[in-house]
Amino acid sequence: MASSRPQSNHNTAAQDPELRAAFERARALHRLHGKSYYFATQFFPRALRQATYAIYAFVRVPDEIVDNSPQSTPQERELIATQLNQWRADWQQAYQQKSASDPVLHVAALTYHAYNIPPSTAEDFIDAMIQDLEQSRYPSFEELKGYMWGSACVVGVMMSHLVGFKEERALQHAAKLGHAMQLTNFLRDIDEDFQLRNRIYMPQDELKRFGLGDEDIAARRFSPAFRDFMRFQAERAHRLYDEANAGIPLLDKQGRGAVLAASTLYRAILDKLEAQGWDPFVGRAKTSLPEKVWRVGRALSTSRMVWRA
Repeated sequence: MASSRPQSNHNTAAQDPELRAAFERARALHRLHGKSYYFATQFFPRALRQATYAIYAFVRVPDEIVDNSPQSTPQERELIATQLNQWRADWQQAYQQKSASDPVLHVAALTYHAYNIPPSTAEDFIDAMIQDLEQSRYPSFEELKGYMWGSACVVGVMMSHLVGFKEERALQHAAKLGHAMQLTNFLRDIDEDFQLRNRIYMPQDELKRFGLGDEDIAARRFSPAFRDFMRFQAERAHRLYDEANAGIPLLDKQGRGAVLAASTLYRAILDKLEAQGWDPFVGRAKTSLPEKVWRVGRALSTSRMVWRA
């Protein structure tokens, strides 16, 4: 079953100052917080860029609430949970009414309806944000995948509905890309996630298999065993990227280039980690703008999947 391509909202936004300002707010949030993803989004046609800004902003707001609010006490965590539940209630109302006073919720609701995005994806994402308040360790990769479904894979599903797809199995590949990108983020942010939020997303059983534990991350203790662990996780991420990219031809042609660009840029973080000896404690692995341009240009020029019918 293929998705249908909707009429865009950008012509309406151009005529409506308030709607234009709402989409601009979403774009500004995307540009501020998602530099690699924002860069990749520029490869979409204008209407898809606008829709992507709306979706990104919608998921970014609760993510910021969770990641950048004090949560060292039960009272602080309860306050965050209250904010998230209020965001959920406001979203549900916005979705039902196709309108909201909050600019991000307003354009998100319009985009959800315009592109027939399943509303369950929004609920699953907010559930994952609440899970961050309740769970800071994951016994196994299988359990971590459950969290990643809500925190990342559903975003791939949302984006697939924006782009359009030929077959339902495209959504399985989109979920793989969510897993790959989120695992990449976890590897890059091992130090930050623990030091700032007391979170360790690395599977506990796999840390143990390499002779590691929470204390190694807490002490920023890099070792040959830690290097082997990072390499093991990176190899898993590379496999996930390969599986995800295999689904790009199932997407409508208008969006394949941007999806490949996003995959390429996030995957490049693994190369940057490797370049720093797999040590996540020496600094945040990231690509410069010239590197982004070069990597995406090479990927788009050599990939037949983007251009074939």
